[in-house]
Amino acid sequence: PKPDKVFGVAFRTKPESSTGVPHILEHSVLCGSQKYPSRDPFAYLLKGSLQTFLNAMTYPDRTVYPVASRNRADFRNLMDVYLDAVFHPRAVEDEGWWVLRQEGWRYDVADSDDDPNNNDDDGNEGEWTATSPGERVPFVYKGVVYSEMKGAYSDPEDYMDRVTQSLLFPDNAYFYDSGGDPAVIPTLTREEFVAFYKKYYHPTNARLFVAGDESDVYHALSAADHYMTPMGYNPESRKDSVISYQQRKFSKPLSQRKPFAVAPSDDGNESSEGFMLCITWLLNTQPLSPMMELAWVVLDELLLGKSTSPLDKILRDSGLGEELIGGGLDNELLQSTFAVGMRGVKNREDIGTLEELILNTLHDLDSNGFTEDDIASSLNTIEFSLREGGGGLRGMEVFLGALTKWNYDLSPKDALVYEDALKELKDEIERTGSNTFQQMIRDFLLTNNHRVILELYPSTTLEAEKLQDEKIQAKRAQSKMNDKEYENVIEEGKTLKKLQAEEESSEVIASNPRLSISDIDKSPIEYPIEVEEDAFGSGIRLITHEVASSGIAYVNFGMDVSMIPYEDIELFPALISLMNEAGTSDMSDSEFRNYIGKVSGGVDASLQIISVKPTGWDDESKVLPGVNMLTMLFVGGKCTSDKISDLFDIFQKVLEDIDFENSHDIVRNALKSKLSSTKSSIASRGHSFVNTRIRGRYSVRNYVDEKLYGVTRLPDLSALLDSFESDWSGFVHRLTNMRKAILNANRDGMLLDITGDGVVLDGAMESAKVFLMDRLPLDVGKKPPPTPDFRSVPHPWIDAARKDMNAKDAVQDEGIVVSTQVAYVGQGGRIYDVGEKVSGSTSVVSHYLTTGYMWDTVRAKMGAYGAYSSFSSSDGVVTLYTYRDPNSPDDTLKAFDGAADDILTATSSALIQDNNAAITTAVIGTIGSLDGSAKSAESAGWTALIRWLRGESAKSRQRWRDEVLNTKVDDFTDFANRLKSWRKSSIAIVASQSAFDDLSSKGMKLSLVKAQRI
Repeated sequence: PKPDKVFGVAFRTKPESSTGVPHILEHSVLCGSQKYPSRDPFAYLLKGSLQTFLNAMTYPDRTVYPVASRNRADFRNLMDVYLDAVFHPRAVEDEGWWVLRQEGWRYDVADSDDDPNNNDDDGNEGEWTATSPGERVPFVYKGVVYSEMKGAYSDPEDYMDRVTQSLLFPDNAYFYDSGGDPAVIPTLTREEFVAFYKKYYHPTNARLFVAGDESDVYHALSAADHYMTPMGYNPESRKDSVISYQQRKFSKPLSQRKPFAVAPSDDGNESSEGFMLCITWLLNTQPLSPMMELAWVVLDELLLGKSTSPLDKILRDSGLGEELIGGGLDNELLQSTFAVGMRGVKNREDIGTLEELILNTLHDLDSNGFTEDDIASSLNTIEFSLREGGGGLRGMEVFLGALTKWNYDLSPKDALVYEDALKELKDEIERTGSNTFQQMIRDFLLTNNHRVILELYPSTTLEAEKLQDEKIQAKRAQSKMNDKEYENVIEEGKTLKKLQAEEESSEVIASNPRLSISDIDKSPIEYPIEVEEDAFGSGIRLITHEVASSGIAYVNFGMDVSMIPYEDIELFPALISLMNEAGTSDMSDSEFRNYIGKVSGGVDASLQIISVKPTGWDDESKVLPGVNMLTMLFVGGKCTSDKISDLFDIFQKVLEDIDFENSHDIVRNALKSKLSSTKSSIASRGHSFVNTRIRGRYSVRNYVDEKLYGVTRLPDLSALLDSFESDWSGFVHRLTNMRKAILNANRDGMLLDITGDGVVLDGAMESAKVFLMDRLPLDVGKKPPPTPDFRSVPHPWIDAARKDMNAKDAVQDEGIVVSTQVAYVGQGGRIYDVGEKVSGSTSVVSHYLTTGYMWDTVRAKMGAYGAYSSFSSSDGVVTLYTYRDPNSPDDTLKAFDGAADDILTATSSALIQDNNAAITTAVIGTIGSLDGSAKSAESAGWTALIRWLRGESAKSRQRWRDEVLNTKVDDFTDFANRLKSWRKSSIAIVASQSAFDDLSSKGMKLSLVKAQRI
């Protein structure tokens, strides 16, 4: 497959306030430019490009615009659009006045109940007219970035990071939030917006990157020269953007307490949600040497990299909190930081104990150091990662990595070349051993008072207080307006609404760069696979993938687990945690994990649930019955070819010899962490849980997914914690029986999968033979029954899962209560029945819906940060859902109601204009999503394996692609009519209690699940 071509331009953008102007500009410059005057060329590229990466990112001190594609014509289009966008954006010209209002912030009007989240009945903004002469309508704040940052500030860990950064850097640019504080964003003026652009978006302050072949490089340089040379040289632009070093100035550590919002308990009392504590150190006040930078990466691995790393293990074993936070080393900016703490600290008194434990652990490591095995394991882990390189988008990783030096006028090579620093570090360790790292702990942490100790405490009133503050802020702003200023806001709002609703002229649409169907590869991308049944006479399948792998072997051993009763699948999180973290009969957890680190690039166990096509079904895509699936436990790892025998030795120990009996604390810590992280994820990634929740109502197969990975996981994890605490010996007995059942099953349900280049595969065969024939348990006594062919028979979990699903009244409207200032709103339903053929054209219409109506209406007009359509041919279900949505959920749902009609309207207008150009655009965008970016060796092998396990053939992939390429307007009509009459549609919403109270007052009935109370 063709590699990704990558282009990027970055500007050093030093924030001077927390208005979020760097972030808002990041969004805004992509809303039309001199050469591409469309309102949203970025959205057009999303609709109809073969891009493998298309985004922009705001860091605390830089704004980055990267693109990638594997198609040369597409790559050049992307590059030209981005160059014109950053150097000639309409947003800073008078004609682009509206962009700041759409992407940044604006005054909108509240409904009659003055609810700052309400819109009018059509899902657009409220009415811009007062009910009587002289009366003013109340204002509320809207805007895409404003909504995004309200969501960010609703996430306690995100909020903690932002507060910590401001406290840690009182004297330089990092004091300000470049993303924008929602309380400050509405103070940004257009004059400040334009001035910031003119100050920093100049070629002199730009860094350009291109990765591709020689012609790509020359083309990029020529295109850049066309834009940059006429703008001349402006040394002030680079001088003004310089980021100064924050000096260590605290005479003692700075301690602060801040509230974070949680949902109230059912009885109205104070929440039982735990406290949070994080300690963050400022490490350097001048550039670190390359060796010292690498030493810090290794020290971070030593302290926190594994579950057995001393700081990680001691904190988890303490039981003071549920989950580690902080993330350790952050070395992306001018100055590095190190942060560690815990969330879910139940008692206020334990905050001081936790702080003391962190410092005492560091003092102990300063005194006693690390073992040789600790150091060898961590050093090998880092070295393996460096030598392995990145994934398929390697050029993107190089660009973003180079900016960690390049942004500060240092050589980008300093971030990419590591051999000399690695040798110097190895020599230093050889000479001084652990003393190198002990001295670093002493100098950078223990004797360094420039650190922030931040405690967040739960507040059940903060959410309401923030909403009230927002209303007061908008009301106060309006009170300062004279009548003319007020009328200007009203007229501006009407004009914006009108502009957003206007169809762009054919000339403007034609200005957007286009590909044609002839630019697309007609064949799908295939990855190599060879399958050998009964390898070496072992009864086990051997599957290999010969791909370039730089001498690294990627190995997966998979086992059927269908024999495990449905009521015991709740044990899998515990079993997998033990396989990934515990020791063996002859090695402690630390010893075993160090051994893994010394000889491999890592070993990991995981559960995979894979839908399969029923026997007899042809290569056409049909909605699956949802009863045929594979459930497999995989142990995967990677190593250099000379360590393959050692890797198989590790596999054997992970499979057979993990010490369950003495791993009580490991299970407790792992389950507590999973419970805590799931709760946190629902509040920050609610759209994902909403989508999973809805799909789990229409298919038993999907219900199993929801039970294991969705909201249902919360009570199951909680019950599992109670179960093992009350009867540890019984819990161990269940796990032991579970392991025996898996290992003693018939070998026809097992497979060994190896990916690597030819030399790697040839060299692995002898070790693979020994592993399969001698190291796995042999069938003894009565031969186990054959593994069922789950293409012919339902999976044994299905009946029990169906009963479980039906007992919970599966298809119902639900609200999932968390504390948040935004919402995640979803609605879905079945539009294809089981066994019904589904054409590849459905993916084109779904793509069109996401990048068209959902983007234009729910994102641009209504201000949601994300809005999506998702259709799966395997279950026949379509879902519409939002991300960081500021609107009242009922208004978003009303907007969803218009999706089908929008498509139907387009079938007699937009879709048939200009020789069906809009359909061609959607087809190209869909093909881009199908093909994706170039895959790493590891990913290529895994993709081929999963395709084979699912029963997907190259013929079926070709058929689907052909149907995509041949999509017609009738396919849009059919999809829209199905959507308009979707069967048993249902709703899932993640939002605050106040949002659900408002919905209840409007007559909406929802079954509520209080996620934070579990």
